[in-house]
Amino acid sequence: MKKLITFLTGLFLVFSPVTSYAAGGFAFGISASDNTLDTAGKEDTDNNGTIDATKTVTDDFIVGSIFAEYTNMGDKFGITLGVDYIPFDADIDKRSISQTSLGAAGASSSGTNSVEGSVEDHYTLYIQPGYMIKPSTMLYGTLGFASATINGKSTSITHTNINQDKDLEGTKIGVGIKHVYGSGLFVKADYSQTDYDAVSFTTSNNTKATADLDNTSFAISLGKQF
Repeated sequence: MKKLITFLTGLFLVFSPVTSYAAGGFAFGISASDNTLDTAGKEDTDNNGTIDATKTVTDDFIVGSIFAEYTNMGDKFGITLGVDYIPFDADIDKRSISQTSLGAAGASSSGTNSVEGSVEDHYTLYIQPGYMIKPSTMLYGTLGFASATINGKSTSITHTNINQDKDLEGTKIGVGIKHVYGSGLFVKADYSQTDYDAVSFTTSNNTKATADLDNTSFAISLGKQF
């Protein structure tokens, strides 16, 4: 419900009756997005291709970003090329579980396994083809390439600990609406989904952990075009 209210608020701002202005040119701005990050984890304790454990977790967070873009306009159709950068980390909250491991000669040990992570240095290159539904209002789609670094950490009684950085890449698709005010200020409201490629971490004793991330985002952007 919170995300729906955020999106509808953006639509209200977009359709507010104000002086019209052309939608083309260079632009810079800031965005605030409400995100739901789903992480599907898998563990292969001996890296033989057999999955021994699975877990899916969801994290909700709000994050800010900065962007720069250029829009080339025709009479009704336009196309925007841009880049969006998040100068903050997004955390995958720490999860813990108690475990008892049966060792050699029937000996057992008990302890707590935990896993956590963070996504940092996230940027997205995007293209947004659009159509002017009003003199100053554009409806657009989004296709983008996302890149970031994911830091994965885990402790376990059955394998050596993990603390590794991996490259994270994904594809973003979405839809949005943009309205330009008379001063050149504009507001954008959009919905998007980013499907990231799975990343794997391997411990020194050959346990392989895989994380597959998918993000859903509702964003409001404010910018200035020149």
